[in-house]
Amino acid sequence: MRKLLFLMVMLMSAMTVFAQDDDLGGIQDKRSNLVQIGVKAGANFTTMSKYKVVDLNQKSGFGYEVGAVMTAHLGKRLGGDAGSGRWAVQIEPTYAYHTIGTDFDDIKLSFFELPILGKYYILPTVNVEAGVNLCGTLSAKPEMLSAQVTNVAIGDIKGFDVRPFIGVSYEVDKKLYASLRYSLGTSDLAGNFPCKLNTLNLTVGYRFDIFKF
Repeated sequence: MRKLLFLMVMLMSAMTVFAQDDDLGGIQDKRSNLVQIGVKAGANFTTMSKYKVVDLNQKSGFGYEVGAVMTAHLGKRLGGDAGSGRWAVQIEPTYAYHTIGTDFDDIKLSFFELPILGKYYILPTVNVEAGVNLCGTLSAKPEMLSAQVTNVAIGDIKGFDVRPFIGVSYEVDKKLYASLRYSLGTSDLAGNFPCKLNTLNLTVGYRFDIFKF
């Protein structure tokens, strides 16, 4: 009977230790950071600064974007899981399609974009984010925009832009999220088209846990 009681006490002690640890074979997990990858998709609302050569009467236009997401959540809160800290860094290789309406024809631009950002968690599910978006033009249409007595070679646009941005994001279990951002263009689209783009983005995404460190 005493041996049975002794075995029961030992078993209960072992179960308690195991419950307090994670699933690393009973060894307490001291890792505090979490890496995730995922996908995103969303819409953009783009405005363009005035073209001074001739009045295009440009109008804001809607477009779309799709891309990948790679996130490193840094640190953990007291008693929390790895990656539950207040800071994270993220990069997002993205294909983005923008449109601008004019009185003559719609300008259609596609970009490869690479947002690089930092995130600060006000709450476990809400964070503010800021960073830069590195943008390179992939295509521009129409080839030629005939505006009054001026022809603008839209097809020659092969610009590069660095757009700073700020935003806010809401996350569900750090996996499903929605993000709203505003970015400010700093470079002209091209030498023959001295206009800048500003963009409001609304995206949703889903990320998968990859590893902790």
